[in-house]
Amino acid sequence: MPKSNFLPVLLLLLHTIFSFLSLFSCSQQLSASQSQALFRLRRILEYPPPLSSWNRYTSFCYLPSSPSLSISCSSTGQITGLYIAGDGGRSSLSANFSSDSLFTTLSRLNSLTSLSLVSLGIWGPLPAKIKRMSSLQALNLSSNYFNGTFPDFKPMALLSELDLGGNFLGPEFPSLANSIATLVLRKNNLRGELPVFLAALDHLQKLDLSSNKLSGPIPPLLFSLSTLRYLDLSANKLQGALPSSLSCGNDLNFVDISSNLLVGGLPSCIRTNSSNLIVLNSWNCLSAAHLKYQHPNSYCMRKPLAAVLPDSNKKVGSKSNLGLILGVVGGIIGGILLIGFILLLFLKKVKSEMNGVKFLHKPIDGSDSIPVAKRTPADARHMSQGVIIGTLGITPYRVFTIEELEEATNGFDSSNLVSEGRQGQFFKGWLQDGSTVLVRRLKLKQKCSPQNLLRYIDIISKLRHRHLVSILGHCISAGEGNANTPSTVFLVIEYVSNGTLRNHLTEWRKREMLKWPQRVTAVIGVAKGLQFLHTVMVPGLTGNDLKIENILLDETLTAKISNYNLPVLPKNKNKKVCAKSLKP
Repeated sequence: MPKSNFLPVLLLLLHTIFSFLSLFSCSQQLSASQSQALFRLRRILEYPPPLSSWNRYTSFCYLPSSPSLSISCSSTGQITGLYIAGDGGRSSLSANFSSDSLFTTLSRLNSLTSLSLVSLGIWGPLPAKIKRMSSLQALNLSSNYFNGTFPDFKPMALLSELDLGGNFLGPEFPSLANSIATLVLRKNNLRGELPVFLAALDHLQKLDLSSNKLSGPIPPLLFSLSTLRYLDLSANKLQGALPSSLSCGNDLNFVDISSNLLVGGLPSCIRTNSSNLIVLNSWNCLSAAHLKYQHPNSYCMRKPLAAVLPDSNKKVGSKSNLGLILGVVGGIIGGILLIGFILLLFLKKVKSEMNGVKFLHKPIDGSDSIPVAKRTPADARHMSQGVIIGTLGITPYRVFTIEELEEATNGFDSSNLVSEGRQGQFFKGWLQDGSTVLVRRLKLKQKCSPQNLLRYIDIISKLRHRHLVSILGHCISAGEGNANTPSTVFLVIEYVSNGTLRNHLTEWRKREMLKWPQRVTAVIGVAKGLQFLHTVMVPGLTGNDLKIENILLDETLTAKISNYNLPVLPKNKNKKVCAKSLKP
């Protein structure tokens, strides 16, 4: 090689070597302890797909960002940002998972300022050691299965963004540092009133507490926070009226107070939508809103009866004692008279039903309705007592019109069809009071005896108990050309959405919710429901399909028996069964 060409080749070779060494040093800039923490994190999270390709040659600080994984590093080889997201369909992690071990590992990433672990199936409590991550400024643990109480976030003085939505945390509200700017706690188990300290968070810009069980009034000062831009309090049980003098912050541009129990008028600052402010207020009892999308005022004014007793240690004068005694005695006498009056009305109603005729449904075309046959003496002796026991605290059985059911199911739209088979069609529906139901549509065979159908309806209307998936009402649609010939029967059934008892005992995301006292209460409830089925009529309803999959739990973890054995719809004159049995 000529000497004149050797020097450029040597310079190119040296440049290549230095570039390689520079790249090598960059790939190794993450400290060994930080790399070990990431590999341990992958093992604890049970190898989620975004982390499955990691190996000892992975250059973590130079991984390309994606919708499921992002890692940020400092110049000193420390991880400052970590974002891992699942696909939203992952079930809870196995029984070997420990949330305590997870946060012990995360606390070793001591320079972490932003952490997001979303939809990864993480379950268990949020441990108090989370406060060790004192450098965190943003924390997102949404759409997992965390449960139990909130830890104390006050020591995390730098934390400005906190998103714990879509978990099972509560019921108390977490304590927070004043640095919070974004707070998302939607879809948790928060209960009680909104804490007053929320109105003192003078950096708060976004607050989302929707889909909890919060009650009581909304603190008026919350709207006037100068920094607040986004406020979502929808789908709670917030009550009362907002003051007309309410003032709103200048930066407020979104308010959602829908699906609560608010009454009265809307303050002027949130009365109408504009280009700068969007307000959602449907399904309250507000008088200044569109009444088509509001409940009647009585819906929001329902309050439990309560007696306020004075402090036993407080000294009062003889006059106040006398007034208290007279008030208590008067209350007792009034209560006795009220109970007696209610019993009198009930007995008169039972007597009129036994001796008279009762219409089952409103006529669709103005023709006469189908009357109920008189009860037999056996029905009067046994079923009336069953009604008294089974309807305590249960919504009264009622007759629906076909128009009501069409409105509830959006005209029996196919998108609301839950199931279809030999037992007929099940549609999910929403009544005007906001409650969710299942509507069962069953075609009747021709020449089905109206009297048999009415006796059948009369029986199932008594099957109402707090530990049964109860039938709330019915509607009978008459056949074409003959208004007295029933063609379709609709049963409106209670909708229970909190899963089965098996799910709460086997699925880890729900298992922690069901403590031993609640499990014992569920078993007792099943026994009470079964006893009711055996004694509500003569002969009782036996041979019930009592499986753990058929025990449902409502939002208050009350056990309810489903798929219990209803009698077959009676035969017609040709001794043919009109339709199959209906199992709630």
